Amino acid sequence: MAVDPGGARHAPTIPEGTAVRAWILVLTLVAVACSTVTPFDRGFALSQRGQDLAAKEAFDEAIRRSPDSAPAYANRGLVRARLGDLDGAIEDYTKAIALGSRDGEVPFNRGLALTEKRDYRDAVADFTTALSVNPRHAEALFARGSAWWLTGDTDQARADWLRAIALEPDPRQKSRMLAAVDSAPPVTRPPAVTSSPAAGPAAGPGPETAPPASAPASASSLGARAPLDSRALAARGLDRELKGDRPGAIGDLRAALAAEIDPERRQGLRNLLQLLGAI
Repeated sequence: MAVDPGGARHAPTIPEGTAVRAWILVLTLVAVACSTVTPFDRGFALSQRGQDLAAKEAFDEAIRRSPDSAPAYANRGLVRARLGDLDGAIEDYTKAIALGSRDGEVPFNRGLALTEKRDYRDAVADFTTALSVNPRHAEALFARGSAWWLTGDTDQARADWLRAIALEPDPRQKSRMLAAVDSAPPVTRPPAVTSSPAAGPAAGPGPETAPPASAPASASSLGARAPLDSRALAARGLDRELKGDRPGAIGDLRAALAAEIDPERRQGLRNLLQLLGAI
């Protein structure tokens, strides 16, 4: 079949002005698409790359645009903590919680900042809140144990450390936890901080002081050792478990349970024995 060459039509050319306008339209659409990257998104991406100062500025802008954004406050708190601004970080975490954040990482991160500020009691409360959201949060358990240790409550500290190590799925992190426990410093008892993180500034902590030395042994007790009480047995049992001596740990915890009369502590000992598979 013959084709009439005169019947073929070429596509009409686009006038130069129209082509320019088309390119402007394309560039405008690209600019609009790029503008959908919010300050929060930018701050999050920057924080993931370790660019904390730029991330903070992006979160500042996110908060200016959305003053009720709990995630913006929570993430700005994280970068402020990494920048060394612990007071600012605590303020941001507190604001995020006040705005209704249910993310357990927010009280966990505030607890870490409070620990660095030596406000150990409030840190324990925050780690406990984080654990109420996720009871298997091994890092929160370990951090709470460390805070307990720094308050002088070695029983609570060892119990939390033991549970944290049992829950931690990462072998390398588990090894780091064990190493940290082995190198734990002597117990100190810092002055209590009376204010909560949201209650305003408190008096700065004074120098830490060592616990009082035990009283000298009496003449009648020389050459003999007093039997271990329930708390001492439990502490020794936890030490043995942390060092890998599970049979010895179970034996001490069972002896502690037999000697303990307080119902709450008895239940705690039962929980530990159950955790070790002895019940």
